[in-house]
Amino acid sequence: MHDNKGFTVMELLTVLGIIAIMAAVAVPSFISWRNNSQLSRATQELYSHFQSAKNQAARRNTFCTITFDTVAGNYTVFVDDDQDLTLDAGEQVLRTVAWLEYPGVLLDTAQGGGDGLIFTNPNNAIAFAPNGFCFNNTGSLAAGNVFLSNNNRQTQITITPTGSVRIN
Repeated sequence: MHDNKGFTVMELLTVLGIIAIMAAVAVPSFISWRNNSQLSRATQELYSHFQSAKNQAARRNTFCTITFDTVAGNYTVFVDDDQDLTLDAGEQVLRTVAWLEYPGVLLDTAQGGGDGLIFTNPNNAIAFAPNGFCFNNTGSLAAGNVFLSNNNRQTQITITPTGSVRIN
């Protein structure tokens, strides 16, 4: 009578095969979930920064602008004292966010004329006035759209002239 303890090679190979099959099924789902999570996070934070800019404009009783730099791959929220929608020396930067903070998320270049942005201002910026309305660099009411994607999905943030910000 033999008192064998342990596993046979065949049992070990069977278990390893089952684990490999489960990993092959789970890893793509996990990667897709992670990418979608990054896109949701980027969208929610950009939405939050638009809302914050609107609140800061009212609180400080001056314009607060968000400008997008498609070359550098970031956007900046700042107090726009001279209301020209351009970050000038001496104007307070409230936040600068690089798209690199959200792996896999970029401006959707298939939208907005190839840069993922639609604004009534040629320098890809929008300003909130103290009354909550949005303006461009000519002093006219403005609106805009920001399109984000992660290769699988696309989201859009819309800003209306009345200062409403929504995720589509």
